[in-house]
Amino acid sequence: MAITPKLFQQMTKLIAGSMSAGRYDVRLASSEAEIHAAQKLRYEVLFKESGGRITREMLNTEREEDEWDQVAYHVVVLDSRNDNKVVGTVRLVSNLALEDGQSFYTEHAFDLSGLRNNYTQVLELSRACVSPDGRGGAILMLIWKFTMQFIEQNGYQVLFGCASFKGTDYQEHTEILSYLYDKHLASEALMPRPKDEVQSVAIKEFSQTPGKGKERGKVPTMLRGYLKIGARVSEHAIIDPVFNTTFVAIYVDAQEMFGINHALVNKSVN
Repeated sequence: MAITPKLFQQMTKLIAGSMSAGRYDVRLASSEAEIHAAQKLRYEVLFKESGGRITREMLNTEREEDEWDQVAYHVVVLDSRNDNKVVGTVRLVSNLALEDGQSFYTEHAFDLSGLRNNYTQVLELSRACVSPDGRGGAILMLIWKFTMQFIEQNGYQVLFGCASFKGTDYQEHTEILSYLYDKHLASEALMPRPKDEVQSVAIKEFSQTPGKGKERGKVPTMLRGYLKIGARVSEHAIIDPVFNTTFVAIYVDAQEMFGINHALVNKSVN
């Protein structure tokens, strides 16, 4: 995939610095080679490791890519002790960068009219993954800090995406899903609605099961980070055989997010 003139223009207009933590540096990908490395990591983690449906094209290129890569900002974490290898990534797509008539990736499964109608600057997060060798926390922490800085400095009002759980048997995830429904459900006005053509399950149907709705221990690390900054989730989960996952839509209001984040910082200082 080439760096298109439109993508280069996007990258030069926005405010995006860099951060470091020990051996790791995080910033936006600045070359085709770095984007390819991020796509390779996505292929290895989201498909080979997680049991997703691998296509012939992926086998040939050893990368996972799609139409949104052309208009996305690719956040990459580089390992300075390993030839600046890409060891973490997340893809950011702005509504301001979409082509005419182009939807967000999340909109293949959810109707996001509530978010679209209430916010003018929205940012989608997708394809977040970390190398198996770097899952101790520093890489994910850098991705989070960089993304929050990116959102604040560039004036985005809401971020959204999908929170996934491995496997297509949603019964394995009822404790987490019922907890999310009971504690972190989206407002009616902003609720992401599943589209008719996808396989979905209403979380409400098992949220009141005795002993359910209280479990948080199995919440994935990435989702736990979302919840700490005020995330809200859809009332339906989607069964996705392509990625071998069950997922919900998730969004965070930026104003609420920064209010919570500042409160946490002040609490730790005091």
